[in-house]
Amino acid sequence: MSNYARTIAHNPDRKRKKEVRDFLFSFFADMQLNKIVGLAGPHIEDYITYCKSKGYTEFEIYEKDGITALHQLSRLSHEGVHLKLKDVSTANPDECGTLYDLDYCGTIKYLKDHVAKFKDRFIMTFCVRKFSTQDTVKTFFNARGETIIEQQENKKPMKYTEYLTDGGIYIHLTYRDTMPMCCFAKIA
Repeated sequence: MSNYARTIAHNPDRKRKKEVRDFLFSFFADMQLNKIVGLAGPHIEDYITYCKSKGYTEFEIYEKDGITALHQLSRLSHEGVHLKLKDVSTANPDECGTLYDLDYCGTIKYLKDHVAKFKDRFIMTFCVRKFSTQDTVKTFFNARGETIIEQQENKKPMKYTEYLTDGGIYIHLTYRDTMPMCCFAKIA
């Protein structure tokens, strides 16, 4: 289990993360999505319960760390969950009715291929330690081969930036969990 996953497993109060997740999931509420392809992390039960409360019924969860996967399996009691001991980059990136919820434990610097692979209906979360927010935004859109046309700063219901690119509309925000994090959501 990675140090980050170990820290998360021992730190169940993740209020800020829950607020961010609620905000980002709200952008997908009217899209008639029923499946999640994602990275659940060590609190898989809480994650599946949350996603079910938002109307999702099918789950394809990826975990490439064997110890974390065993931790997940030992706590998993929900039906309709398919846990795969593989890198999420092996997932089909174009499934209809699917939200890709990709909460990575690393910085974007090492995940550019993931950023390029998933085209629509996703939330990607990255750690921004040792890699500034500005560098993360630049790397994200460069990896996608997209140019920012317009950006708008917003402060409600939380601070975030909406980016219009030549490839779509994105929401970007930063928050602090056990470490500084940022999210990108492709909403259109």
